[in-house]
Amino acid sequence: MGKKCTWRTAFMIRINIVAEGQSEMHFVKEPLNKYFGGSLILDSRCVLTSRKAGYEFRCGLNSYQQAKNDIVTWLKQDTEAYVTTMFDFFRLPTDFPAYAPAMQCQNHQDSVRILETAMKEDIISTPGITNVKQRFIPYIQLHEFEALLFTDIQILKYDYFDPESERQIQQLYRETKNLPPEEINHGTETAPSKRLLKAVDYRKGDIVSEWLHAIGIDAIRQKCPHFSSWLKELQALPELSGFQSVSQIQ
Repeated sequence: MGKKCTWRTAFMIRINIVAEGQSEMHFVKEPLNKYFGGSLILDSRCVLTSRKAGYEFRCGLNSYQQAKNDIVTWLKQDTEAYVTTMFDFFRLPTDFPAYAPAMQCQNHQDSVRILETAMKEDIISTPGITNVKQRFIPYIQLHEFEALLFTDIQILKYDYFDPESERQIQQLYRETKNLPPEEINHGTETAPSKRLLKAVDYRKGDIVSEWLHAIGIDAIRQKCPHFSSWLKELQALPELSGFQSVSQIQ
């Protein structure tokens, strides 16, 4: 016989993710939601960059203030949900809090931790947000969202199977196979997306989510510790909140 369903057991942990672009948004709404299997309910939208004639334009990250506006707005609008981010370290706007000291670190894992801590402190200092310290979880992706693909870059062969593309993909694999995906640097020619563009006719969009789903989130976590730590923090939210997900109700 099933447990009695109360407001407490039926409560779902909702997380709103402010993403840099469409690729990240698709990834959140599809593979990540499937991965969490109902224990967390994720929504996502891209950063609002401008408005014109009643239309909103979203995608890209031109300044920290744009990102902050979206983060604060969502925290205030949806007071029962958590808010996190998914921004690339590569070409991060220079007005992010603690940008200068973060860029001086030799270890980029340290760089993003400094940036995330400073971002959280800045959002916490914003007045009028309920339980902001608990509800805001900053995350910056090393070095780009596309870095996750380098967990198994040969996944591209399923969509680029002409001889020249296969040769380029194999070359890309040889160049990066001994590099942890999160350490593929953010040079203008060597960032993850730039390496992809040299190998294949790569276009951002939902195809990245399909590749990452095929690779598998657990496989990605094994090779991407900063990404894995973020997911671990999200996975802990139901226990910290003292609630059960719908999938836990028998």
